[in-house]
Amino acid sequence: MNLSLRARAVLGGFVWIMFAVGLSGYVLLSAFDEIARRAFDNKLSARLDQMETLIRSGALDPERAPADGRTGALGPSRPTDFWQIEAPDGRVFRSPNLGEERLPDPDGARNAYFARAPSGLVIKIMARDVAVDAGAARGGAGSWRILAGEALATLSRDQLEFRRSLFGALIGLGASLILAGAAQTGLALRPLATLRAAFWDYRQGEADRIVGNYPADIEPLVEDLNELLERNAQIISRARRQAADLAHALKTPAAILRNEIDAMDPPSPVMRDALDRIESLMARYTARARLAGANAPGASAELAPLAQGLGRVMARVHADKEVALSIEIPRGLRVRAEKEDVEELLGNLLDNAFKWADGRVRVRASPRERMIALTVEDDGPGIPPEQREAALRAGGRLDQSTPGTGLGLAIASDILEAYGGDLVLDRSEDLGGLAVRITLPRAKG
Repeated sequence: MNLSLRARAVLGGFVWIMFAVGLSGYVLLSAFDEIARRAFDNKLSARLDQMETLIRSGALDPERAPADGRTGALGPSRPTDFWQIEAPDGRVFRSPNLGEERLPDPDGARNAYFARAPSGLVIKIMARDVAVDAGAARGGAGSWRILAGEALATLSRDQLEFRRSLFGALIGLGASLILAGAAQTGLALRPLATLRAAFWDYRQGEADRIVGNYPADIEPLVEDLNELLERNAQIISRARRQAADLAHALKTPAAILRNEIDAMDPPSPVMRDALDRIESLMARYTARARLAGANAPGASAELAPLAQGLGRVMARVHADKEVALSIEIPRGLRVRAEKEDVEELLGNLLDNAFKWADGRVRVRASPRERMIALTVEDDGPGIPPEQREAALRAGGRLDQSTPGTGLGLAIASDILEAYGGDLVLDRSEDLGGLAVRITLPRAKG
């Protein structure tokens, strides 16, 4: 699958953005989890420090403690917080949420471990042994065992809340970066769209070179393209000039040969037919050589004046016939083609129509979206459907008694092919004769 540059850039940016955002999220989550665990442990350690301070300062007085062994000296406790103090004399002080239960202390030696509280919560417990000298605490001298615990659910809750906030932020950040990357890609590729539009204008004949303001890395490409187009135009111009020179150079020898053949007694039909064939081939291939310059930039021709001028010429050429010519072409309608090619195209079609018409010839043209539809029709005998393909071949003369080379429709077809048009032979609905329907590219006018 061939992806466009825009699709490749956006897809590549999407992959890298997702990778970067995912990696950032992983690093942030790992860092927060570590910070949260340290904060969790520091909270338990601070609770132990608080209990140790109470013991050493004498603020914890077993003689004044309630009979159930609880004291409010450490303040109220949450359902997820637990503490416990074991005095040297065996008295136990505990957080109210323990009730009559005690925190697990398997061997009395570990300082940090996980256990299950009497309420069923999984908690982490940190323990410390506090040695108190005689007279330092009213609870008695000796070793005090203090424990502080907190449910792991609080740590998990904090981590979950952070993950939710982080995921939302990362999704928003990723979407923003993708949109920004797509917009940046569009801006970066805009010069290519401008170049394409300029090249289209060149192809449509609206400019003779590619113009526009381009970035420094595209400007050399534009210069190379313009140089290539200019060189191509020079080659085409030289080819057309050589074709015209060749046609002119061959006219005189051909005319001499025809005069010699006509002067022969008796005339030689074989030699005359051979010369006709040579002249038809010369006309066909010189016309094709000249068409090498089709679609030259800026080339256009207005149809109405050309048709009217050619109509007057045909009236003089076929002065032996009375033919009424009707031209229905809107003013200002222009085709994107060389004027000389349009003249030859219309000239061949009108000459063919005048030659076969009984008395009427009509030329009509109408604009379409990007093309122009033109019809040349007459009231002559027309061409049967089974013979129309032969009529479009070079030298396809359906009536040998009629003068000519049989190249008119063939050359017209070549011209239309060079300009991206087409030619269809049909029967005229109004006049009854042949209707030649063609399309040519429309020029802005």
